[in-house]
Amino acid sequence: MKARQFVNVVMRKYGAARSTSLYTVSRIKAEEQLFYRSTAEAQAAAAATSRRKKNFNMALPSSAVVPPWMDIMSRMPPGMLRFEGSSNLEFLPFYERSSGGSSKILCLDSSGRSFLYDIDAGSSHPVPSLNTPKGDTPICFSLPSPDALDPDRADALYVMNLFPVCRNPSNFEVLKYSDPSSCDKMEGWNWHRLPPPMAYVDASIIRCHTQLHIHGDPIFLVSSPATTDIGTHCFNTVSGKWFKAGHWTLPFFNRGEHVLELGNLWFGIYNYSPNYFCAMDLSSIRQDNPPSLLYKWQDLDLPEDWVLIDCSFVYLGAGRFCITKIFEFGEDEDTGHPTDMGAVISGVEVVPSDKTLQMVKHKSKFYNFVRDEIVRVF
Repeated sequence: MKARQFVNVVMRKYGAARSTSLYTVSRIKAEEQLFYRSTAEAQAAAAATSRRKKNFNMALPSSAVVPPWMDIMSRMPPGMLRFEGSSNLEFLPFYERSSGGSSKILCLDSSGRSFLYDIDAGSSHPVPSLNTPKGDTPICFSLPSPDALDPDRADALYVMNLFPVCRNPSNFEVLKYSDPSSCDKMEGWNWHRLPPPMAYVDASIIRCHTQLHIHGDPIFLVSSPATTDIGTHCFNTVSGKWFKAGHWTLPFFNRGEHVLELGNLWFGIYNYSPNYFCAMDLSSIRQDNPPSLLYKWQDLDLPEDWVLIDCSFVYLGAGRFCITKIFEFGEDEDTGHPTDMGAVISGVEVVPSDKTLQMVKHKSKFYNFVRDEIVRVF
């Protein structure tokens, strides 16, 4: 894949009511902010930090203090986009094969109205509203449309509600460029309904998702929590049909990503211990044989009483990842409630080492939520 230069950070005024908010989209240049100049330099920096901890007995500080070996990010780069909404807004990445995956953003409001923005081009394109709103933090993924007639407009954005009730025919939709000769839509970007996952009920939720290929067809895979006994299902984007992958559940938090150049494995944040990054092989899935976890690496070392609120990651190419984790920390003496909130944004690199894979930590930066808070990083 084409290497990513920028990571998009969606910000909102900290503590603002969800009914009315001002959003900004900033861009971090990951190579400069999150990574050393080389893998060797990162390894030397990690070794030096480890020696300092040992020599000076640098135990983890109290929950109200940022670890001294972590850099502080006092402010984000200036916003490239600004939005003001009378309702909660969602920002979804529209990854294109030719763009490096960071330029186009789809903005949705709570009623399903949508707008497509291209940061690099400095342009915006109104698109039709969703058939039904998709709620908070919907799932999204980008794939080439299997029926596209124009190769320059072949990318499609799939969006699904986290609670895809099978009785709702519009819980799963795809945004793609329509040609009137091939469908009943007007020419341009349009939403198309897709069949919802089978075997889902009101109480179900999608815990994580990823993409893979089976016999050359792009497949979208979703997993429910192990406690629901719903298991994992797949959607074939060519045939438009769902099938069950198995009763097992993927171990990723929110999503996994296929990285061909790193041993043809799938990577993600480990759901059962979110301060760890992990990898597994999904190239051959079977109903009666859950895929095995191959690697698990600790990517953060923080006070135990920092409470994880959310986390996500972005694959940048060349074995490099940006991992973002949002925490509550500190403690009010009277109520016992957390007093502070912030995010740790880290750069890590996965490299081959003696026929195996090794994770190398680069830089971690802490951003305290004072004036504004991080809503989404992609």
